[in-house]
Amino acid sequence: MREKDKTARDPGWLLLIHQIPPKPNYFRVKIWRRLQRLGAVGIKNSVYALPSSEQAQEDLNWVLREIVEGGGDASLVEARLIEGLNDEQVKEMFRAARDAEYMAVANDARELAKRLPRRGEVADEKRGEMEAALARLQKKVNEVALIDFFHARSREAVDGLLKELEEKIAARTPQPETAPARAVEKPDGATWVTRTGIHVDRMASAWLIR
Repeated sequence: MREKDKTARDPGWLLLIHQIPPKPNYFRVKIWRRLQRLGAVGIKNSVYALPSSEQAQEDLNWVLREIVEGGGDASLVEARLIEGLNDEQVKEMFRAARDAEYMAVANDARELAKRLPRRGEVADEKRGEMEAALARLQKKVNEVALIDFFHARSREAVDGLLKELEEKIAARTPQPETAPARAVEKPDGATWVTRTGIHVDRMASAWLIR
């Protein structure tokens, strides 16, 4: 069973509980960004959750060490929800977080689509810029998908938008003209000769021009 599919059905939770010094401000922001990149969600003040897995435990341990080295305090615990929040509610928190990230990409894709002319071809330079922007959006979707532990609903929609945009850009791309193929004619007076007595190159042949 794949780890992602397993966590979607029976997660179990890892909780990082931390206290970070109020100063310097950048350190608090730095830790917050670390947790965001891991896909963790805050379920209480200074309590962040990830579905339990070996990778998540390793990742959160690194964050814990960084907090402690920065003068803060942190604990990592494995938890089972009994009262208050239940598993499905926490899963919905993860889905909501990923939906927001997918929709941000979708909005950027719509803005990019507005730059396409309704008719005619796109100049090479502009097309190159749009293809690069589209590649960045696809990369962002792939990054979000790695931390989309519970299959957020917006993934399918944003995939469709990017595919549609890719097709629109391709439709505005000029197609190179191809020269018609020239038929190969047999030289006048030529005789086909097959070599004999050859064991390795048995199919070798040549034209004998008289």
